[in-house]
Amino acid sequence: MALHLVRRLGLVVVAGLVLGALVAGFLGRLAMFLLIRLSPELEGTISDDGFEMGRFTVSGSLHLVSAGAFLGLVGAVVYLLARWLLFGPEWFRVGSVALAAGVGVGNQLVHTDGVDFTLLEPAWLAVLLFVAIPGLYGGLLTIVAERRILADWPVPPRSAPVAVDGVLWLLRAGAFALGAVSLAQLLDKAAQLV
Repeated sequence: MALHLVRRLGLVVVAGLVLGALVAGFLGRLAMFLLIRLSPELEGTISDDGFEMGRFTVSGSLHLVSAGAFLGLVGAVVYLLARWLLFGPEWFRVGSVALAAGVGVGNQLVHTDGVDFTLLEPAWLAVLLFVAIPGLYGGLLTIVAERRILADWPVPPRSAPVAVDGVLWLLRAGAFALGAVSLAQLLDKAAQLV
């Protein structure tokens, strides 16, 4: 039983790694391509990450895919830890994880200094893209994990003791408060940029 559980958890981590490479790596590259096409005067400018804007190289693309894969792996571990906090119908769980990933990661990516979000136009599109990409990752990971890998392993167990249920609701309230603070910060950054 324990080996079966470890295998499933490992599959979620692998799914997170692959989705991270595809969603963050591939879609991140497409987002960057779109933004530089909308701001062609910035071509050649060095980004906050040290890349030359508008120059698409194999090594730069591989670096982005590798970074996406690593972040996807981290995201899968966070998902497995936070999975205990999920509740409600599937659409609500998928939406909750997508929103949490979009707001949480987006708040870390979007910044009001440097060149990435202050010079690229339109700024609202840059913000939207780099909130939507982690949101899409979170939603897709939830769908893959819950429908394909962990479908017969409900969490929390339907017969959880009342004390466990109470602790879970306290943790959910804390996660909601943290998400609300992150959302407020993200909206403040977006307002400064737009």
